[in-house]
Amino acid sequence: MKDLGEADVIVNIKLVKESNGEVTLTQSQYVEKVLSRFGYSDYESVSTLYDASVVLRKNKRIMKDQLRYSQIIGSLMYFS
Repeated sequence: MKDLGEADVIVNIKLVKESNGEVTLTQSQYVEKVLSRFGYSDYESVSTLYDASVVLRKNKRIMKDQLRYSQIIGSLMYFS
């Protein structure tokens, strides 16, 4: 077995060691990777308001790209 030194990324979570010894966990590199994979890296972030009075209903239209949708949702499952 070989010692590779201190870990800097574990399961797509980056560990940033601060000068005071604290460790910060971030997934920004994973977010960038997923956005790039699905062609959304050029988009700007926006705040989205949540309206609790909106009632969701089942989509009766046929999903055109079910595989792509499933891949995106699968990738989002690893964000925390």
